[in-house]
Amino acid sequence: MKLAIIGCGEVGRLYAAAAAAAFDVVLCDSFPSSQARECARQLDVELKETIGEWLGEVDRVWACVPGDVADSAAEAALPFLRADTVYVDLSTATTAGKKEMGQRMSARNVAYVDAAIMGAIALTGLQTPILLAGPRAETALADFATIQAPARALADGEPGDAMTLKLLRTVLTKGLEALGVECLIAAESQGVRDELYLVLDDINQAGFTQFLNAIVRTHVVHAERRSHEVHRAIAQLNDIGLPGTVLAGTSGRYEQTIRSLRENPAAPGTADHIDSAVAWLLESTLARNEN
Repeated sequence: MKLAIIGCGEVGRLYAAAAAAAFDVVLCDSFPSSQARECARQLDVELKETIGEWLGEVDRVWACVPGDVADSAAEAALPFLRADTVYVDLSTATTAGKKEMGQRMSARNVAYVDAAIMGAIALTGLQTPILLAGPRAETALADFATIQAPARALADGEPGDAMTLKLLRTVLTKGLEALGVECLIAAESQGVRDELYLVLDDINQAGFTQFLNAIVRTHVVHAERRSHEVHRAIAQLNDIGLPGTVLAGTSGRYEQTIRSLRENPAAPGTADHIDSAVAWLLESTLARNEN
């Protein structure tokens, strides 16, 4: 089985090293770094610098390029791909971009698989989970299993579905990252960072998903009371000369919920279950956005 890996950054080199024993690998990078050249040398595989007719000889393509060049890389590859090729797009391209490319490749009978890496390769390496979506996602799943990379195929998933979930994950994780920066530097400046970890231990004990559902459920009931605590936290950061930009946005979300509760109160029991709480929050947010 011949595998082309397009893009020899950190992700491409990781999967190339894992796949070299199971596949006939060829690398491609338009501007190969010294690390890319060393990777090719160590694996004893060819490193090409242009996409071309040689792609017609491969069975699989794993595109490991940055999201902003994913469309151009796929567009350049498409004329040379065989009808039975499976093209796995591991980039962080937009949901819309992956949907459109899936349609374009399908019209040429090339199987396009949307692949979203759900985590940080730098932290967990080959064990970073991959979510797959597309008509041939099961084929890609088997290929990643060959190199012992954990992957999961979305049932009835279409190109763009995996990226949709990744970007929703990003809303949470990158928001937490930014809040984490604001919180930890403030704790460090006040000499209480070690103690802060101790008072966060209840989150570890509950489990993150359970904790997330609990605070979103009860947000429907306690948004106004909690908003006062947010204002006090903002004042504390201001007092120590570390004003928080993310926390200011948090205050805005609370105010939006408070206004919605005043204008269209949630029905009794809405906060008893995460489904009803999210449904009310979604409906009220859309209603406010329309006004």
